[in-house]
Amino acid sequence: MKLITTQKVNCQDCHRCLRSCPVKAIGIEAGQARVLENKCVLCGRCVVECPQQAKVVEDEVEFIKQAILSGRQVVLSLAPSFVAAFNEYRPDDFFAILAGLGFSAVEETAVGAELISRVYASMMANSKVPVISACCPVVVRIIKKYYPGLTHYLAPVVSPMLAHAQLIKRRFGQNAMVVFAGPCIGKIAEKDEANSAVDAVITFAKLRKWLTEANNPIGSEVQKENLLPASSGARFYPIAGGILKSFTKSEYTDSDVISVDGLEECVEAFAALMAGDISPRFVEALACRGGCINGPVSGRTNCSPAKRMSIIQFAACGASSALTEYIDEADFARKHVADQVSEFQPQESEIRQVLYQTGKYFQADEKNCGACGFNSCREKAIAVCQGLTSVETCVPYMRTKAESFANIIVDNSLNGIIVVDKNLAIQEFNPAAERIFKLHKENVKNRALAEFMDSSDVALAAQTGRKVINRRVELVADEIIVSQMIIPVVEHGLIIIVMTDISGLEKNSRELEQVKRQTVEKATEIINKQMQVAQEIAGLLGETTAETKAALFELIGLVKPKEDN
Repeated sequence: MKLITTQKVNCQDCHRCLRSCPVKAIGIEAGQARVLENKCVLCGRCVVECPQQAKVVEDEVEFIKQAILSGRQVVLSLAPSFVAAFNEYRPDDFFAILAGLGFSAVEETAVGAELISRVYASMMANSKVPVISACCPVVVRIIKKYYPGLTHYLAPVVSPMLAHAQLIKRRFGQNAMVVFAGPCIGKIAEKDEANSAVDAVITFAKLRKWLTEANNPIGSEVQKENLLPASSGARFYPIAGGILKSFTKSEYTDSDVISVDGLEECVEAFAALMAGDISPRFVEALACRGGCINGPVSGRTNCSPAKRMSIIQFAACGASSALTEYIDEADFARKHVADQVSEFQPQESEIRQVLYQTGKYFQADEKNCGACGFNSCREKAIAVCQGLTSVETCVPYMRTKAESFANIIVDNSLNGIIVVDKNLAIQEFNPAAERIFKLHKENVKNRALAEFMDSSDVALAAQTGRKVINRRVELVADEIIVSQMIIPVVEHGLIIIVMTDISGLEKNSRELEQVKRQTVEKATEIINKQMQVAQEIAGLLGETTAETKAALFELIGLVKPKEDN
């Protein structure tokens, strides 16, 4: 199962996840975003930034619940940032609530952090090359994938989570299930590393949801036998500068150590390290700005300074070290192997061809607006060549294309189209309107509509916001008759007037009417003459003319329009 998946029904084609991704590990296919596992560093920004919550993180809660229901001993390793994520609880009360969920024991991951700090101290004192902390799985992944030349600088030691899991297995038995709870998506992948003693990972966000559904159960007092206290220094791990503080007296102003937090700052430091611009003894690197307290699945959004302060205050209550018997660096050794991202690199001609498709023929045409999600038009063109996105994700190009289609339709419409603003000043005047009014667009733009026609209906439509259809209007000066439709576009403060020239139809109607009248007049004249002749014949023959008269008047009725009867 993928760690981060996209619910297609919720993905709204906004590209926000791509814009927020620092390594562009998002592919766009048929308008849907998908996470590219080979490029992803699991920073979780796409999860946090998605406005539709379309990004879903792997969930192991049901697996953990089943283990508890089966009667298995399940021990929870609680990341030290829990104090910031669940600051509405007192720590002791929180442990009791977690026991109510069914955990056999709850211990702070900071216990493992203390062991790793001691290893770091030894490395910093003895290493002849810079040492980069390997506590943050996102930092480890980004170095392996995008800065493989720095892989040998990564501290060859496991993370506090993995170290703590080993300690739990030693004390509770290999059959005990170890569950880690924290604010980091990367830890879900880290649990699957070789020789990992972690059986499952639950995010703080999922843990909070579980607690809400269980209505914050209070169990018996959590098991304290066989548990190790967390030291004060180790509890500083989740804040920027906390790793350094746990094993050295160095400060931010010291020249031989560097503390960076936030992926952008980390990348900047790694690039400088690659270039030889810096050469510190130790680099503390955390992918989340401010440290783990701002992890992507921490489940809380309270301000960073408040979370940092809660960690500092909790650390002051920590115990002194009690882990001497567990120190053995060999047990926590870890080998880092580069896993450089390999991608198809298109030819320059292929890149230019994609740029040409979006109307970018010269460098000045490349606006680099970032609306597509990429940092530059060229970067987006490369992604198109790699099959990771499409030409249509270029917003300016699609806007220009849509406007071009609209202009083609308007310019070639047989109907006159006039667009006026809320003050009834003419903004658009298409060629058909020019033919109707016998005026050029340049001569009427920004002039009042009332100068050229009766605008009372347009003003009323603008005032009421109601559409007017099939309104017959005579443009007397030019002897033109049009059927008018008025469409107020309230949200844009515009009114669209569509005019269909019906002068020809009206002329044909009048000509037909005239023919009818002439026919009736001629028929009447003929009938009168026929009546006169008939009367003369009837007088001679002595016969009545009534039937003939009735028949002739019936003929007139059929030819003459009803309104003339």
